[in-house]
Amino acid sequence: MEKQIISNDAQPKVYEEIFKSGLILGLAMFVLGIALLFLMQTANSFWTMVIIYPLVFLVVGPIVLSVFVLKNLRKNIGGYWTFKQALKSIFIVFLVGWLASFSLNLLYTKVIDPSATEKMQEHIKDTTLIFMKNQGTEQEKLDEEGKKMDEQFAKQNAIMSK
Repeated sequence: MEKQIISNDAQPKVYEEIFKSGLILGLAMFVLGIALLFLMQTANSFWTMVIIYPLVFLVVGPIVLSVFVLKNLRKNIGGYWTFKQALKSIFIVFLVGWLASFSLNLLYTKVIDPSATEKMQEHIKDTTLIFMKNQGTEQEKLDEEGKKMDEQFAKQNAIMSK
C-alpha cells in the first residue's frame, strides 16, 4: 500500500476541504441542538428530558457526526495523514464547526425565536416540579425549588442578554 503525504501543492484544496467539513459539522450540530430543543419541550418524562435526549443529542450524536465528517475529510484529501496534519486538520474542523454552530444558535435565539430559551426553562421547571410532586415532595419544598430555579434562570438570562 502506497502512502501519500499531502504535498504543499495540494494545500489550498486541503484547507478548502477542512473548512467545508467544519461547516458541515457546525450545521449538523446546530440541527441536533434545535431538534433537542423541540424534543425536550415535548418530553413528558423527567428521565427522558434529563438523561435520554441529552445523551443522544449531546454525546452520541456529536461523536458519530464527528467520526463521519473526519473520515470523509480524510478520504477527500488523499487518504493518509501524518500525525501533525491530522491534529491540525481536526482542530480546524472543530473550531470552524463550533463557530458555525455557535453563530447559528445565536441567530436562532436572538433573531428567529427569542422566546425559545424562556419556553425551554419553563418546561424544565414544570417537568421537574411534577417529578418531585410525584415523588411525594411537600408543597413548601416544591415552592422553594421553583423559586430557586426561577433565580437560576434569571441569572442565566441576564448573562445571555449581555
